[in-house]
Amino acid sequence: MNKTIKYIPGILAIVAVVYFSLDIQNLDEYKAANVNTKFDATEFAHQFWENQLADCINTAPETNVVIQQLEQNPEVAFEKFAHKLGISKTYYLILKGSGIIESVDEEFLLVRIDENTLVQVATDFIFGNAIRDGSGKVDINQFVNMTDFNNVSVALNKMAKEKVVARLKKSAKVGMSLEFTGAAELNENNIDVNNIRVIPVNAKLTDG
Repeated sequence: MNKTIKYIPGILAIVAVVYFSLDIQNLDEYKAANVNTKFDATEFAHQFWENQLADCINTAPETNVVIQQLEQNPEVAFEKFAHKLGISKTYYLILKGSGIIESVDEEFLLVRIDENTLVQVATDFIFGNAIRDGSGKVDINQFVNMTDFNNVSVALNKMAKEKVVARLKKSAKVGMSLEFTGAAELNENNIDVNNIRVIPVNAKLTDG
C-alpha cells in the first residue's frame, strides 16, 4: 500500500504532461475553422485575373507571330509560347492581335488580322482550361485536389464571360476594329492555323 502511495505523485505528473500536451478543441469550433479555410476558387480567380493574368496580357505575343512560327516549326512555337500539363498533347497559350470584324456569328467573331490571317474570337461556349493553363502561372502543385484546380478554370471562364464576352456580344458589329488578348488551345497532332479560337480576356472595340 505504501509503495502504491509513493508512486501516485509520479503517475499524476505523467498524466498531467500528457493532458496538457493534447490539443483539445470543441468539435463545433473545429468544424467552423475547417469551413473557413476551404479553398475559394472565385477569390483565387479574382486575384489571378488582377495580377498574373494582367502580366500575361502585357507580354502576350502577337497572333500572326505565333502563327508564323507554328507554320515554320511547331515544336519551337510550343516551347516558346505555349504551356501544357504533364504528357498531354494539348497546349495552351495567351496571345493578342487586332483586326477588322468580318462576321458576327452565334459562337464567335471572325476577325481578320491581316491579308492571310483570320481568328475566331469566342463569344459562346466559354469553357475548358485555356485561360488557366495558357498563362503558365497556375501551378497544379499548389492544390490539394483536382476539384479545386478545375474550379479555378470554371471561375476564370465565368469572369471572361462577364467582363469581356458579354460586352462583345452586345456591341460588336461587322466592320468594327477589335483589339484583343485571349487564350487559345492547340493540339500538336492537329494544328490548324486557319481556325484558331481565342477566348478573350481583354478586348477593345472601335469603329472601323
